[in-house]
Amino acid sequence: MLTRRLLLPLLAASAATACGQQTARSPGTVSGLPAAAGSTPVPPATGPAGSSGGSNTPQVEGTLVVVFQRFAADWMNLLVPMADPGYAVARPNLQITNPLPLDGFFGLHPALGDLKALYDAGSLGFVAATGWVPTDSRDRSHFFAQSIAESGARSGVSSGWLGRVMQRDAAHQDEIWAALAAESSVPNSLQGFANAIAVRDFADYDHGSVMADAATGLQQALAEIAGAPGAAVSRLARSMGALAAEPLPVPTVSYPTNALGQGLKVAAQAIKGGLAPRVITITSDDDWDTHVSQLSRHNAALPAFAGAFKAFNDDMGTRMEKVTVVTMTEFGRKAVENLGGTDHGTASSMLVMGGQVMGGKVYGEWPGMAASQLYQGEDLEPTTDFRSVLGEILVKRLGVAESELEAVFPGGYAAPRHWRQFHR
Repeated sequence: MLTRRLLLPLLAASAATACGQQTARSPGTVSGLPAAAGSTPVPPATGPAGSSGGSNTPQVEGTLVVVFQRFAADWMNLLVPMADPGYAVARPNLQITNPLPLDGFFGLHPALGDLKALYDAGSLGFVAATGWVPTDSRDRSHFFAQSIAESGARSGVSSGWLGRVMQRDAAHQDEIWAALAAESSVPNSLQGFANAIAVRDFADYDHGSVMADAATGLQQALAEIAGAPGAAVSRLARSMGALAAEPLPVPTVSYPTNALGQGLKVAAQAIKGGLAPRVITITSDDDWDTHVSQLSRHNAALPAFAGAFKAFNDDMGTRMEKVTVVTMTEFGRKAVENLGGTDHGTASSMLVMGGQVMGGKVYGEWPGMAASQLYQGEDLEPTTDFRSVLGEILVKRLGVAESELEAVFPGGYAAPRHWRQFHR
């Protein structure tokens, strides 16, 4: 049935609404191959990593799915730089010695076979060495770095980057399912958009039962009492009533039982069921904070991580043409191993998947892992700001105007000159 967890935040959100709360590759580099030794990140004011040339027609109708790998995923052992001699030097005990080859330079952890199949099919790609490029704002605190990743700015904003996107989406912001958190609560990235809804499992609403009908009736009654602030709750009640009359489609595949798998299942149901979400957030809590026992923990968690993406892709079928999935994490982990794992670091990588993603490639500029190339002698140096990856997706998938990118991601890094051109 409709849970108290869902009802109360919606009442608060509707009240806030009434009160007006507003809270490609670089020149000279080849996809999948390292850049020249000693390469450095390109600051906002200098030459482009890409242009907005080629197909720049916005994919206005569609859905962006953002997967947050919370607590710092070690992408260096997922997307393995197997041809960089510095990798084995930095990780004599933790190196992946039998990666699944991708392009001669990178390989995938052997437990990520389902991602390899999607990569080979051209449905999925990666952007390597991503992170927060400005050196004056880097931080190895989980919570501080998560706040930057979810707000999209170091300071000067009071909302999340997805919240600001939805605030500017005049054509969709009043739709009840426009912003869906397929998880237990609405994340900070959606802060500032009061109509966001969190649904961990549509099965929590017991369609057609006496208790479910009573819950919907309670919503309507509360909405009437609240008056204008209850408008969002009233819309939700009507939508839930429609779901009771015509339940969402049952998945055609089996999803892993981890949070990522269940979140992607909810995402697929919402899209296939015609709820037309514009943005969907999902948290992946697949044991990423691997200070110790990293090899065994990855071996246990990664098959379900990869399997979740494959299940979603298979379940969606041709609907993937209008869906883009991207992963992000607050920071990577140190290039240099500790005794049995990796500590908090700097650069990571991002997975991109969808029908308009030019997959089968690793994009970006590899900074190198020689001791002289590591940030502070121990971290991979980010060469692509995560905001440039997200900026390209916002324009090409959701139709966000390029002129709006600075309002979403202050600082200039989301501008077209920094794009890696992985999205049609």
